Amino acid sequence: MIWFFAGAIVFCAYTYLGFPLLLHFFAKRATPACAQPIECEESAACRLPTVSIVIAAHNEADNLTVKISSLEKLDYPTEKLQCVFVSDGSTDDTVKVLQEACEYHDTWQEYHYAEAAGKPTAVNLGVTHASGEIIVFMDARQRVGPAAIQALVSRFADPSVGAVSGELMLESGRGGEASSVSLYWRYEKWIRENESRLFSTTGATGALYAIRRADYQPLPSDALLDDFDTPISLLRQGKRTVFEPAAQLFDQAEPDTAREFNRKARTLAGNYQSFSRHRWLFDPKKNPVWWQFISHKVFRLLVPYALGIAFVASLLGHGAFLQMMLAVQACFYGVGLLSFLGVQSRMIGVVRVFLHLNAAAVVGAWRAWRGSSAVHWKSTA
Repeated sequence: MIWFFAGAIVFCAYTYLGFPLLLHFFAKRATPACAQPIECEESAACRLPTVSIVIAAHNEADNLTVKISSLEKLDYPTEKLQCVFVSDGSTDDTVKVLQEACEYHDTWQEYHYAEAAGKPTAVNLGVTHASGEIIVFMDARQRVGPAAIQALVSRFADPSVGAVSGELMLESGRGGEASSVSLYWRYEKWIRENESRLFSTTGATGALYAIRRADYQPLPSDALLDDFDTPISLLRQGKRTVFEPAAQLFDQAEPDTAREFNRKARTLAGNYQSFSRHRWLFDPKKNPVWWQFISHKVFRLLVPYALGIAFVASLLGHGAFLQMMLAVQACFYGVGLLSFLGVQSRMIGVVRVFLHLNAAAVVGAWRAWRGSSAVHWKSTA
């Protein structure tokens, strides 16, 4: 039993600690492939590309005011910046808010239809009306930084770049689980930054990323993860997805445990869908980021089962070492249980987020197996 326990623990340690450290080691020694930003002077013949921002929305009336205000403050020539909004069957005042906003901007357009069909359908419609050379995908909720578009566009000076991912800045001021989620997100961004430096990330920040208009491939109507499927399609063509920390948008970390859990479970269910549609990712001869993909995306989904093996092995095994390890695991899960009893601290919060992430991986696998995940917008409450 001790070998089962040791193997399971080593697997978990590699996934969450060993892989990120090795990735950082290799990334620091990699030859930078970053493009230089496009610098335009008033007297220069340099030409900024036209950009179309595509935003799909469903019942986002309460959030659109902040979003629209931030779009109006973007540091990019207005004559070269188009905004295309698509309301996917909204039943609140989303359409009204968008129509009023578009009345004051010549390059803003709004489209809507009565019955919600899901985000992929809305995004596909938005792109058909987009005229820019660069397409920037955004969510309707988050406030975008003024320099975001300029930062995203600058990376396309490198022809090897197919997609550019922005940086989501999570603010943890609302308490609860939010601060621990924010800490985990910083860890996740550090991994993506190193993947980008080494060659390419294995996905993009769904709330803010950009591609060339010519590279867009319509999403299947049931696609769950456009921010993974689109970059991966470009990767198959040999094009990289890079992380651009200067392209920022801002959001509050979700303080509601149930909503955050369901959001994560849906995302992880989407991973299984994407894996089944992009099986070439598992072939090291075809996937240039095979090691990162397996270690970051696939192993994360297997960690909860490794944790189960470690617990059962120490429970059924004999000897002082396994008995001690059983006690350590019991304490670890007990710390997570304390959070449900209202006890809060940074350590307890980190343990809780870790356990929630792995529980969500199991629920996501179950949903994927049952085919119960859908693209339609739903409240996760």
